[in-house]
Amino acid sequence: MKAIIPAAGYGTRMLPITKTIPKEMLPVGNKPVIQYIVEWLVSAGVTEIAMITSQGKMPLEYYFDKNYELEEQLKRKNKMDLLDQINAPKTMANYVFMKQKEQLWLPHAIRQARYWMDDDFFFVTVGDQFGEQAIYKEMVELYRQTKQPIIQLAEVPLEEVSKYGVVKIVDGEIVDMIEKPKPEHAPSNLISQGLYILPKDFFKAVEQTPMDEAKWEIIMPDVLLTLKRMWYKLIPYISTHIMWDVGSTELWLQTNNELAKRDWKC
Repeated sequence: MKAIIPAAGYGTRMLPITKTIPKEMLPVGNKPVIQYIVEWLVSAGVTEIAMITSQGKMPLEYYFDKNYELEEQLKRKNKMDLLDQINAPKTMANYVFMKQKEQLWLPHAIRQARYWMDDDFFFVTVGDQFGEQAIYKEMVELYRQTKQPIIQLAEVPLEEVSKYGVVKIVDGEIVDMIEKPKPEHAPSNLISQGLYILPKDFFKAVEQTPMDEAKWEIIMPDVLLTLKRMWYKLIPYISTHIMWDVGSTELWLQTNNELAKRDWKC
């Protein structure tokens, strides 16, 4: 299975540090956020990964590339354990990097990989969130059972739903999704956290989905509902495992504190 990681955003919630350091490269422990995502995707059977980047995101490419000078230094000093650590990211999967020239909406970022994608279904995970390893494996297993799109969900307090895309489930299937509803209008307290297994028809669905008039963008819930109308069933994966959001300074620090207490095991 292939995967797409949209990672082109400006990281405005974490300025000024994200002016020169992509938020996906900020450390959680001694590894950047993006490495956790890649490791867990690979553990779930992903072998090829496309990262959707933008101007200023070159450190992502450097991290997954060879560093001749550093590697030679570590060899000469016989620091083979460190050499293995820096080599691991570049060898665990095959990578391509694609530029999103304008930082538009999430479906637009995913669509940049449409000509690269030849799998019938593929994994999508945003670049500033990651979860426990079991989430990725369980999503792939659910896809193998259903052969339908899988949407990862989690429960939140009802008063927090206005920050997220909220779903309505009937008979084990997602039948509606609403972007950032007021609590009194929310169909549930189940929210999408940015992990999906999607069919290649997703790219057609983006083209067939109209702009949201209020936001003047094509939003992810609308594209997923277009998929549903095409013939697909949207299967919910309601996770009992922890997801960490590192998209703001507060959440990033919180994630580091929580994983430090767990001895960096997730």
